[in-house]
Amino acid sequence: MKEVAVWDTYVKKKDGSVLHFDIIVPVDQQDTAKICHFGKEYLMSKNEPEGIIEAEACQFCHIESPGEDILSDIERQGFNILEMEDIPAELPEQPSRRDLILHLRAHYPEFRFADFKGKSMEEVQALFDSL
Repeated sequence: MKEVAVWDTYVKKKDGSVLHFDIIVPVDQQDTAKICHFGKEYLMSKNEPEGIIEAEACQFCHIESPGEDILSDIERQGFNILEMEDIPAELPEQPSRRDLILHLRAHYPEFRFADFKGKSMEEVQALFDSL
């Protein structure tokens, strides 16, 4: 297997924060329901069984060449999970540009997969303030 598909995923947790992770599957695996099921298995392992993975919470992101650990997981269980940071329910008191973007993506589905490249801190802040 030379390439894998990476699916960017966001799931609200019981405490209101958002769990952000990538579901990595063989490049020919395109069954969204099956990919979401892999995410659900991961949530069960994290004691978040109520977490709901819907099509708008999980989206194809890109294709990449996998490392040995990813290949091993895929061969064993059909997928690999790359954990990202949890995104708090509330912004910190002095949020950075990155904090604002993560919060927008995690808590406002319309911005989940938005491209913020080239947007200044002021533009991102104005966007956030308009909500």
